[in-house]
Amino acid sequence: MGVPSRFAIEYPRRALDLIEMLEDRARGRDLLGSFGLLAASAVLTIPYERMKATHFLHDDARDGDLVAAFKRLEKTSFPEAEFWNGERIGPWWQSRVGGPIDHVDQWRDASGHHPMSVAAENSIGDHSAEAVIRVLRNALAHGNIIYLDKDARERADNQMVYMAFLTRYPDKEGEPETYRMVATKEEEFLRFVKLWATWISTIAADSAVVRAA
Repeated sequence: MGVPSRFAIEYPRRALDLIEMLEDRARGRDLLGSFGLLAASAVLTIPYERMKATHFLHDDARDGDLVAAFKRLEKTSFPEAEFWNGERIGPWWQSRVGGPIDHVDQWRDASGHHPMSVAAENSIGDHSAEAVIRVLRNALAHGNIIYLDKDARERADNQMVYMAFLTRYPDKEGEPETYRMVATKEEEFLRFVKLWATWISTIAADSAVVRAA
């Protein structure tokens, strides 16, 4: 394997090749959720960090296209982000949750409902793509991930259907501890990871076209 000229872009390309090689085996062994996390821990986290102009390995001449893409993520809502490539977004939830965070059944949003119930306020469309991805990145980095069954409950040995990602909401004096929660189905999460990696890996090609125009 050769040394990449642009790690943040070529690494996702290589990861996509690995995903294609291993996805069927993961499905066959009913490990799709874990496979998605395995892929996302690197495919999402590494490019996300390298897209920031503040990263210590950032080079203005080389990485300007990545920084520009990051700024677009900050200005575009998650459902309309360009990495979806025109595909319809699947089931996603975002909410600010409180209650004992280690007891899923006691999670409550600002309106007092369980954040994945029909009555809950789902704000996924109100947040930028960068804000949602930041929750995913933080949850992956700190292990704040919970597998949930078809009823969005954490019951051991039940079939996993949903994945919930948590990051602590900034503490304010006098307010109870709360978290940002992003959740989706395991199938949808892997689809997102693959679309994200495809988008990142094509940024350099898109930039070359722009420069040549």
